[in-house]
Amino acid sequence: MTMIVHSKFYLVLSIFLNGLLQACGGSSEADKMKKTQPLARVYDTYLYPEDIEGIGKGIPAKDSINQVIMQVEKWIGDQLVIYSAKKYVGKPSAHIERRVRDFRTALMLEYYEQNLIGEGLDSVVTRSQISDYYTQNKEQYRSGVDWIRCHFIKIKKEVPGIDEVRSLFKSESELDLEGVKLFCAEHKDKMIYALDEDKWIKLDHIRRQIPTAIFSRRYLYGNRILDHSDDDYQYLFKAFELREKDDLLPLSQVRNQISKIVLHQRSSELLKEIRKELYLKGEKEEAFEIYH
Repeated sequence: MTMIVHSKFYLVLSIFLNGLLQACGGSSEADKMKKTQPLARVYDTYLYPEDIEGIGKGIPAKDSINQVIMQVEKWIGDQLVIYSAKKYVGKPSAHIERRVRDFRTALMLEYYEQNLIGEGLDSVVTRSQISDYYTQNKEQYRSGVDWIRCHFIKIKKEVPGIDEVRSLFKSESELDLEGVKLFCAEHKDKMIYALDEDKWIKLDHIRRQIPTAIFSRRYLYGNRILDHSDDDYQYLFKAFELREKDDLLPLSQVRNQISKIVLHQRSSELLKEIRKELYLKGEKEEAFEIYH
């Protein structure tokens, strides 16, 4: 009996999937009749093709079939649990009915509001708007840790060409810096490095890589270059700017975060305006009434 049910399920499923793959060619009357066949049944509840419409759309046929099969099998599992739950609970209590009603209402509201926001929201946040927010809310951007912009290299002593890279590292030439970057890329499995002058790094990350005995605070100021080696490694370090823990976080570090905050505030204001307009419209049309 199980084999018959499964065979019928996959036969109907294949008919449905063939219909999906041939959708561009239009539908005959026979196709329309096939679409009324259920894909699956659990007790007295049926799953029809239109119930999973869109599943597997836009992906290769093999993947589409797998997506549909997974969705149908999930539906069967869910329905079996629901059937068991109904038997356990019996007639739904007022509490459950209210929760279901509230949940459905919340889903409808969220879907509707998100679509309204999507249609009317200006999603462009300019650098000026980000800068203004940053200036007006400085206190919340105290870092609590030290940040630094720097060049840093920690390389194993066994790597050939260390003396040359030491010389290039100390140069002010952009061309020499490109040479350092190329060297690091070629030996990246034997070194740790940071060579993006515009990127802020937590100072503790650098401190963990350099022996404390050689890394004094004087290298954090005044464009001093640390050039030191021990039995295993060569260390090169040059600081460009330090922001200590009581300083503000660099704007570059919080730009994306601020952009999201501005958009959230903007969408909240838009939603508030939409609700206000709908309320006034309903009031004008006498669409609602409060009974005292």
